[in-house]
Amino acid sequence: MGAIHLKCLERWLEESNRTSCELCGHEFRVERTPRYKVLRSIIIWLCLNQDQYDTYARGVKADLLRCLIITPVTIACTYMCVVAADFYAMNNYDNFPPARWTTYSLLSMMAFLILSYFIWIYISIQYHQKAWFYWWQKSSSVKIIDWIPDDTASVSNKRSLSEV
Repeated sequence: MGAIHLKCLERWLEESNRTSCELCGHEFRVERTPRYKVLRSIIIWLCLNQDQYDTYARGVKADLLRCLIITPVTIACTYMCVVAADFYAMNNYDNFPPARWTTYSLLSMMAFLILSYFIWIYISIQYHQKAWFYWWQKSSSVKIIDWIPDDTASVSNKRSLSEV
């Protein structure tokens, strides 16, 4: 292809989040240093305009809004299931077997609701953690270690061949 500036190559490796040339596959020895410390990077990442970064676009703000809505609903439904199960358990409906099944079904529904809530929270946190980590890695600065351009190597090879 031709000559390339060292700074341009480092910037390309930084932007592409790679350590090798995509044309020839040459592996560069690079040193990546994060631009931001962890806490500051999380704050910067949360303040990013998510529309500009399609890779990270499943909005953190949308999931936070969903969490603000779903959390009170989960708490209220759990409370209602416990109160209703307690009602059916305390009143002696021994002669009415469906009341016992209603108690058990309310408690199992409550357990399923709480389990699904925490699974959703876990999956959302995992997704956003991976997206943040990818962004954090991509936004690190790259420095190439011990790089000798191929032109220099070919010139020294030509000299050694011409001397023979």
